[in-house]
Amino acid sequence: MPMLLRLMQRFLVMPLLFLGAAGAMSIRSHDPGEVAQKFINSHISRQDGYEETMAWVMGRPEVTARFKQNLTKIYGDALAEDPDYGYGADAIIGGQDAADSYQVESCVVKADRARVVLAGRPPYSSLKIHVELVLVGGRWMVDGSGDHLRK
Repeated sequence: MPMLLRLMQRFLVMPLLFLGAAGAMSIRSHDPGEVAQKFINSHISRQDGYEETMAWVMGRPEVTARFKQNLTKIYGDALAEDPDYGYGADAIIGGQDAADSYQVESCVVKADRARVVLAGRPPYSSLKIHVELVLVGGRWMVDGSGDHLRK
């Protein structure tokens, strides 16, 4: 239980540390598909555990606070239920298997929201990731992906 409390505490405080650096690291694009693709490809290029993944997500300026809170809850609840096993999958991609990289298969924009479907590059084109984005202050931000869309 103490490990879970430290983990939750670390992830609730971490967004404050990155507010100052957000402008320098942001992905500025008017294309939600590009933002989604860069975010997912950057994520899958990393092979980290919960703490490292959470720290990475908390430092991403193109990710909404809602996404960060949902991910903290998903992983925190899983670790509370089973500290040895945890979630057992990657909540960001919504599974255990991922392609080496993804490309935009479709992008539907409705006002200030977008839904992007990313498909793995061949031979993994059947692996798909759905990403939701919102337009905030003139830039697209990731608001949900993978298992976040099921919550």
